[in-house]
Amino acid sequence: MVIFRDFYVQPMNAVYIEAVAIYLIWTLAMLFLRGRAQKTAGIIGALMSIALIFVLTLYGRNSDNTHIVNLIPFSTFVNAKIQPELYRSMFMNVLLFMPFGLSFPFAFQDRIKHRLLVTIALGFLMSVGVEAVQFFFNLGRCETDDVFMNTLGVMIGTTSYLLCRLIKNPNKKTKG
Repeated sequence: MVIFRDFYVQPMNAVYIEAVAIYLIWTLAMLFLRGRAQKTAGIIGALMSIALIFVLTLYGRNSDNTHIVNLIPFSTFVNAKIQPELYRSMFMNVLLFMPFGLSFPFAFQDRIKHRLLVTIALGFLMSVGVEAVQFFFNLGRCETDDVFMNTLGVMIGTTSYLLCRLIKNPNKKTKG
């Protein structure tokens, strides 16, 4: 957990650069991997990202017996004008779910027809599930904006799959 805490407190410029580097390294790896190797990397990446999401959002948190719920969409953006640290929090929510979007479409590319939509839907449902568990067990704040940011992270991640498909098959129509 120390490595993730250290990551969270890095200067934002470093976090942005590292996020772009992760995206580019994954996309390049998927361009070079073929068939079973690409699928295996996708499965391992998807499982690791799911584990990371649950460890960082639920595991090791203690109940504080207070229900903090914010169901007002985009209120975090308004509050961030007063508390700039909320921008970091929102970006970290995007970053937390991006690896799931990066890996899941590659894991099941031959089994799911609309893999990008399925990936985004699963990411959304996972985020809603995390927020619900946080609410019911008093393990953190339950916020609508977290679900938006998490889902945005999944969507950004899925663009890696689209990019790889476009590069490998530039004349074919890409199906999600």
